[in-house]
Amino acid sequence: MTGRKTLYDGASQAAWGYLFLYFDLKLGSVSILPAFVGYLLFLSAIEKLKGERRDLALLRPLGILLAAGSGAEWLCSWAGVTLDGRFPALDLILAAAGLYFHFQLFTDFAALAETYQRPGQDLDRRLLRWRTVQAVLTTAAKLLSLLMLRREGDWEWLLFSLVFVGIAVGGCLMAAVFSLRALFREEEQPGGPPAGTEAP
Repeated sequence: MTGRKTLYDGASQAAWGYLFLYFDLKLGSVSILPAFVGYLLFLSAIEKLKGERRDLALLRPLGILLAAGSGAEWLCSWAGVTLDGRFPALDLILAAAGLYFHFQLFTDFAALAETYQRPGQDLDRRLLRWRTVQAVLTTAAKLLSLLMLRREGDWEWLLFSLVFVGIAVGGCLMAAVFSLRALFREEEQPGGPPAGTEAP
């Protein structure tokens, strides 16, 4: 069974990872909160949490792929170049990988919450709701980016709307994962699994 300090640290890293994904602050064309740092935090979180949820280890290759893709985009931004739209097939692969990665990550977070939360708490259901919202938002954003690349209609108003929605969702995702972290704060937790057992 994974120690509570390790679980606490893993959930912390996952929560902060969403800061880098949803809050894009830039100096010129270069992000000071690059997405690849978020994926590195997710990979570290997976290493800490996989002892409780073995399925998390299966996300590691996708996390590496997404970190590499976002890292390449960040490096190119230093030269004022974007890779977005240059390799459509790769864009679709990365979009599908990202959608599955976060959907499964939150599914495992919900399973952890169900194991450790106190009776009457509904953090597991809240995590599943935000999992669904994130999946819908990510899909909508990708479809919109494809339409804008094809110059099909004036979609700028919708893009700005999605940006604001994305910031709000990012904050809610972070809050939900910080709530998961809080379940691991105490050494003894009434809702936790018995000593010497492993969460499914």
